[in-house]
Amino acid sequence: MIPVQDGVVGEEPTLRVVGRAGFAATEAAVAEARRWLRGVLAGHPRCDDAVLLLSETFTNAVVHTRSDAVGVVVLADGGERVQVEVVDRGAETLPCTCARAAGRLEEGGRGVGLLRAMSARWGFFEEAPCCVVWFALDGSA
Repeated sequence: MIPVQDGVVGEEPTLRVVGRAGFAATEAAVAEARRWLRGVLAGHPRCDDAVLLLSETFTNAVVHTRSDAVGVVVLADGGERVQVEVVDRGAETLPCTCARAAGRLEEGGRGVGLLRAMSARWGFFEEAPCCVVWFALDGSA
């Protein structure tokens, strides 16, 4: 299991951990992680957005890192603010912070664009031996 602290990222001191899970770093586990998050955020107005963005970030962890497991931490403030963190073992390069224009028929290349368009904030940090990619959602879409 990848170690995950009970802290918060950025300047969100009112957020508290409301869910934490570990999954195998496999393509099949992406659907499992989506189902798990849907249960954790049941009734939240941004649940569908969070599930989509988790799918993107979790898939990137599976495809682009050397991880055998991927951790997911969900933080919330008891209201409408929620933050999701995807924790992996990192890769040879840092997560891409630039959105490239994916071709119409390409299967990949839209993750960063979706993060930018749908989240209030997002980012990543490395804390050896892990890399954490996170996104925050505020209020209704």
